[in-house]
Amino acid sequence: MKRLMVVAVLFCAMLFVSTAWAQDQATGEEGAAQPAPAAAEQPSLQQQIDDLKQRLADYDQLKKRLDELEKKAQASQKNPQQVVEAANKDTKIKIDGRMFVGVFKTGEQGSFPNSSLDIPDEKIRLTFTPSKDVTIVNRFSNNRAGSNGFDYFYLDLNNWGGAVPGHVLRVGKFKIDVGQETWTDNPVESILITNSVSHISGYDEGINFRGPVGTGAVPVTYSVALMNGNKGVSPADSGPAWSGKLGALVTKQLYLSASYLRTGDLVKQDGTLDQPDFDIAEVFNAPTGATTWNRSLWEADARYGYGKEGISSVVGAPATVPWQAGAAYGQFTDSATGAPDRTGQYWFVEGLYNLSPRIYLASRYSDISLDGGALAMLASSPVAVNDYNRLSIGGGYRITPMTHLKVEYTRNTTSGGKTQPNLDQIAVGVATKF
Repeated sequence: MKRLMVVAVLFCAMLFVSTAWAQDQATGEEGAAQPAPAAAEQPSLQQQIDDLKQRLADYDQLKKRLDELEKKAQASQKNPQQVVEAANKDTKIKIDGRMFVGVFKTGEQGSFPNSSLDIPDEKIRLTFTPSKDVTIVNRFSNNRAGSNGFDYFYLDLNNWGGAVPGHVLRVGKFKIDVGQETWTDNPVESILITNSVSHISGYDEGINFRGPVGTGAVPVTYSVALMNGNKGVSPADSGPAWSGKLGALVTKQLYLSASYLRTGDLVKQDGTLDQPDFDIAEVFNAPTGATTWNRSLWEADARYGYGKEGISSVVGAPATVPWQAGAAYGQFTDSATGAPDRTGQYWFVEGLYNLSPRIYLASRYSDISLDGGALAMLASSPVAVNDYNRLSIGGGYRITPMTHLKVEYTRNTTSGGKTQPNLDQIAVGVATKF
């Protein structure tokens, strides 16, 4: 019995020890398992570290790209790209122009009996210089916002290709170099909106030699041209036209010039009469009844304060002198076969005074008359007249050096015609160069 009890006690003790050991073992395993969650988070931290390293690498690349773009931007500012590129990289291209927009009101027989908006002058000029000795000039006319073709298109061989320094050989269609007014005969460059009543002007195809005469103390220049002589771009009639001009800056401000022009016989190959390529008071037609005819004229000019060549644009040029003055006198002959010759004379005086750097006043008186009581529709008169004179009084305000506000009143008077048309005019407009 006692043995049985001892065995039972020992069994219970062993069972208790075994249970306690199992619990300690379980507790020890749980304690050893506690760090497991930390071990599970370790890859997440590494991933974050790797992600940050990648971002830093991307930042370095972006910073490098930013530096490259900034260098390119600075280089483009120092060397801006040309909007217009020439086929020859050495070619220089220049584009400029002018425009006048205004409101005009004339008498009943004038061009604007009702107040009208007009664009009488709008030009765009392209100048190409492929080399120092060659210049090509082409000017497009957009008068009255229409496509009126090219005024002139010529090539200048400067210095004659290096053979004759200072001299120019001009070939093509160019402005006829007679007198001084012809170089500013538009409402933008002239001191007034209108021109003189005689308005000697024209363009022709031909060849022109120009340059200095000698090397004396007084600068003297020459211009000699041989031209087709007849109106439009067409073969010459029975004889070419020619012109010559001498000019000199006799003092710092005073410029003098003398011009001569003569056409050949203005008769086409079919025997019909032709017209000259330059006009006198807008008269192109031959004397009535003529079977053949030719035209010639001479003119003398004096200009003070118009620059070293006697040419100065009021728009675009600073007011460097307090006043300017100019005068011209000329005579012309329309020699006819089968009808009396038509001869006459013209003259004008003009002046400009700068009241301030921005405001100026200007005036011109001009006259043209025919000899022997002859009649013609001078200066677009609606009736044939013997004498036509014009008094223009105006002024301007320099909004900017390149843009002026101009105003003018013009009194036009005729005599010798059947009637005296009312041709007076008032005009105001904006003149600009670009």
